[in-house]
Amino acid sequence: MKLSGKLALAAMMATLPMLGAFAQDDNDEVEAYLDADIVSQYMWRGIEKGGISIQPEAYVSWRGLTLRAEGNAGFNSADKKEIDLTLGYERWGFNIGVIDYWTSGVDKNDRYFYYDTKGPHQIEVNFGYSWKYGSLQAYTIVYGNDYRISGEKAYSTYVELSVPFKLAGLDWRAAVGGTPFESAGYDEVLTNQGFFGDETHYIHHYEYAEGPACVMASLRATKTLDLGIAHLPVFAELHTNPYLQTANFLVGVTIAPF
Repeated sequence: MKLSGKLALAAMMATLPMLGAFAQDDNDEVEAYLDADIVSQYMWRGIEKGGISIQPEAYVSWRGLTLRAEGNAGFNSADKKEIDLTLGYERWGFNIGVIDYWTSGVDKNDRYFYYDTKGPHQIEVNFGYSWKYGSLQAYTIVYGNDYRISGEKAYSTYVELSVPFKLAGLDWRAAVGGTPFESAGYDEVLTNQGFFGDETHYIHHYEYAEGPACVMASLRATKTLDLGIAHLPVFAELHTNPYLQTANFLVGVTIAPF
């Protein structure tokens, strides 16, 4: 593991005792939960990442500390798999967390316990604040394959504001997200036959955008169906990316123990 990776992991480990020191909630009860979403399309921060997918989630929480595991597996075998692990702490509406993203297809052997600056893991830090009328969250990649086209470390950052509300018997959530500066990216090289020989062209692709931009605007409506023996939340979402000028409409259902 390279030095930058060791420093990032050391920072994560140093966070643990700090989180424990702040965890002073009176409630000593350990809470646990699990569910799974089945969605018609996997959209994430304005990015289309797959087709029909199942997305399981499980977490355990104690005194404001939460350990969460999330995943994604597409019904199409060509879709990449994901495992996301989050360690977070929340108090007085403020939250802080560290997220480890693992994605298949980056490492040719799909090794999970393989950390490298060009490997399958990315580590992201999260800071935010939630209140009755909304939530403001910021995320920054601090370790992993996150480089600008120029080769510099990108520290790709995403900021999102979300607002929940009720209307016409449905639960709604409006959200808008963006990046404050150039994110990670890569060049796609195209070679065409020209009059004087081969001509090479470069197409720039970015994780979020080439500079400050709004990369996600979405509106989700949820209706919880009462089946007698269980509740079944069903949702529909319009998910757009103003920067790329794309729009997707997806539907999904959440399956959870009653």
